[in-house]
Amino acid sequence: MSGTADPPTSAGSAEALRAPRDVVLAVRLMYAGAALTALLGLLRLIDPEAYEDALDTSSGTSARGSYVAYLFVVAAVWLLVARYCAHGSRRARRAATFFAVLYVAAVAATLAGAARFDAYNVVSVLVAVVAVAVIWLLYRPDSRRWFLRPHPPTS
Repeated sequence: MSGTADPPTSAGSAEALRAPRDVVLAVRLMYAGAALTALLGLLRLIDPEAYEDALDTSSGTSARGSYVAYLFVVAAVWLLVARYCAHGSRRARRAATFFAVLYVAAVAATLAGAARFDAYNVVSVLVAVVAVAVIWLLYRPDSRRWFLRPHPPTS
């Protein structure tokens, strides 16, 4: 025994305010999802001709630029949802679920229509896998308790 004792924990202690391990891991995966989504945008910028079929438009540059901007907005949404999930926001957990289901459905539809083995599709599948893992982690028992707890007052 070292002579120093840990103070007892109570409902208002720092331990009670710390997110469970599953939520922390989900937030880190959301950061990875944001990075992968930004990577999709960079892939589109670096080699735009390789991904023209995905846009299926004759307008070319303007559609490509819009899609790249959209990908960076999606990366920002990943970061925003991660931040609020880390603080226990139930709305953020629902938003994460909605966006994950939407993204997985879009990737499945894209792959069902024109499955190509290229960097863009590989990264898209990785983002979908990350999204599924995030949702699984956000609905585990400890995570549920975290999101269902009464929020401490902020001063």
